[in-house]
Amino acid sequence: MKKLLAALMALMMVFAVAATAFAEEENGFTFRNGVRFQMNMDQVMAAETGRYEIEEEHDLGGIGFWELEYEDTTENDVRADLKYLFVGNELVAIRVNYETRDISYEQLKADLTAKFGEAAAVDTALLGNGIFAVDDDGRLEKKAEAIVNGSLMIVIELDGDDIDVTFVDLNAAYVTAD
Repeated sequence: MKKLLAALMALMMVFAVAATAFAEEENGFTFRNGVRFQMNMDQVMAAETGRYEIEEEHDLGGIGFWELEYEDTTENDVRADLKYLFVGNELVAIRVNYETRDISYEQLKADLTAKFGEAAAVDTALLGNGIFAVDDDGRLEKKAEAIVNGSLMIVIELDGDDIDVTFVDLNAAYVTAD
């Protein structure tokens, strides 16, 4: 009986480890400093360094976003501004703003495709309400492409001298909410 109980306990431990590994693979995108989707604002602030600003909730397309903003940071050795976007208290998107004087659109796209996969036209149906995380007005710029990697969509937009890269969690509830 003891052997059966020990074997059952060992099997349960293996199952728990496998389930955790599967969950990490399913939500496997880690941004920087260990920041992951579904973290709350306090967890992101603990992981990030530097001065930040919190913008109060504002309604975009019927969705209330809170923004945690870090200005003049460095992302991949390039100066950038970061915005972490929360719905409720859950991280659902990350927007990185670069300037073309610091990096070109084509170089940034090449770096992202090398890491995440090929870029193509933005599938707005798949993006759903995530469009408001990409752009406050819910409109894409003329030059916009996306990379889809599992439940992650990365939208790359060129807007004059700015390049916005938005990482959107396609599993977030607001993406498909009406």
